[in-house]
Amino acid sequence: MKYVDQELTIEDMLADPIVHHLMRYDGITEADVRKAISQATRKPRFRDATRPRTATTIRQWPAAPAGHLASAG
Repeated sequence: MKYVDQELTIEDMLADPIVHHLMRYDGITEADVRKAISQATRKPRFRDATRPRTATTIRQWPAAPAGHLASAG
């Protein structure tokens, strides 16, 4: 068995027929992979640290449906 000390490029990976077979099985397209890579490599945006966090900057989750918590027990 030959050991290779080099990672595949994204282009090499996406050109591999076995990878395409697995992607088809999982319902993933090449566009999905490229979009995920693009999102993962995008520089994160941080809020302005000089501005205090207020209730208006915190996302409010919708309330649970009526009776939802009562049936959990």
